Amino acid sequence: MSDAKKDEKKDEKAAPQGKGKLLAIGGGITALALAFVAATFAVPAKEAPLPTLAGPFVGPITPSKVQVNLNDGRTYLVLQLNLLHDAYSPDYLTQRAEDAVCQAEIRDALVTIASAKSRSDVTDKVNKPVFLEEVRHAIEPLVFPVHLGDGATPTAGDSASKLAPGASMSGSGFRGMHSEHVLRVDALQKLISLDGGTEVRFKGDEQDLEVPCGDGTSLWLDVRELDPAFQGDVHVGVMGRTRRVLWNEVLLQ
Repeated sequence: MSDAKKDEKKDEKAAPQGKGKLLAIGGGITALALAFVAATFAVPAKEAPLPTLAGPFVGPITPSKVQVNLNDGRTYLVLQLNLLHDAYSPDYLTQRAEDAVCQAEIRDALVTIASAKSRSDVTDKVNKPVFLEEVRHAIEPLVFPVHLGDGATPTAGDSASKLAPGASMSGSGFRGMHSEHVLRVDALQKLISLDGGTEVRFKGDEQDLEVPCGDGTSLWLDVRELDPAFQGDVHVGVMGRTRRVLWNEVLLQ
């Protein structure tokens, strides 16, 4: 047998071995790729960070001046007040100022408080801070009402659970921050509690379900459209807090 034929036979024997190596390498790469894909999909998605309060911010409580007749029947008080506050968004107070219902309620509160005051009540160095603090206390729940879930307004419901504010929610005295408190909702068992506190059982047709907050206040919820399969947490609370009411412009006539 010639050397050429021997070389051909050697090549024929070597070929299958080389092919096997290629198959092994290719299989290893495929396995690594599949493992990488599996690992990628196995990593849970990170939750969006909860918002934190920023500030202080300052802005007008009312977009225009408010005129009030003081309690002597002769003196008119024309005023415009600013609010020093903290909020999740610097634009929140501006958005509330564009809400017609909110503005009507704030003006009503200002007129009610100021019309019961005398001239000295709003000008005296001792009485003036008392007047401004009374205003701050009255407008706090109007400027910073309770929001439910991802609802953009105080009257909007949560898009995921379909839980909505109850008819009496606007009167809630709850002042907890939205990012710090959750309603734990179990639609299957028909149970709701705030932060794992007292559980309230519901039937499913309640428009104004009261949920105690443990601090003497309550939340009111509309569960009529609640997703019957929902089990989870829904954030609830206010979007900011007031610090002080400041004079912007005041005129006595």
